[in-house]
Amino acid sequence: MLNFRGRNRATGENALESYAATIEQILASVGIDPVKARMRTETGFGWSFQRNSAVIEIFVSQQDNTGYLQVLSPIMHLPINALLPLYRRLLELNLQLTNAALGVYLDVVYVFSERPLEGMDGNEANTIINLVANYADDLDDKLVAEFGGRLYAKV
Repeated sequence: MLNFRGRNRATGENALESYAATIEQILASVGIDPVKARMRTETGFGWSFQRNSAVIEIFVSQQDNTGYLQVLSPIMHLPINALLPLYRRLLELNLQLTNAALGVYLDVVYVFSERPLEGMDGNEANTIINLVANYADDLDDKLVAEFGGRLYAKV
């Protein structure tokens, strides 16, 4: 069992490093090389990898003395037309997602989940990563087929 418990009493950078180590264990357990997946971040830790058609990004960071796990997947660029129907569909889908949501930043639709690190164990982190990855892989092609736009491509 992957475990964050017992580590959350640490403070600052040491706590984030403990959580980051657990995320790297999770990635390794599903065949992702955590070293190759690492991303440079301004604060905290980040990883990016491809899962089927979806790009998955994971961040462990601290804001105002609270640590967070954020898992997100940019799934598509907004279409030029039919924005209102797409936005309505995204809101309808939000009611169907568990522990995740859809949002738009700049011209990209994301599936994301964010949770404070306090009290989270490795199994819960793994579940969140899998949920976001599965939703992204399921929804990206469907939304592009229904509304146009284009799939997000890792650059």
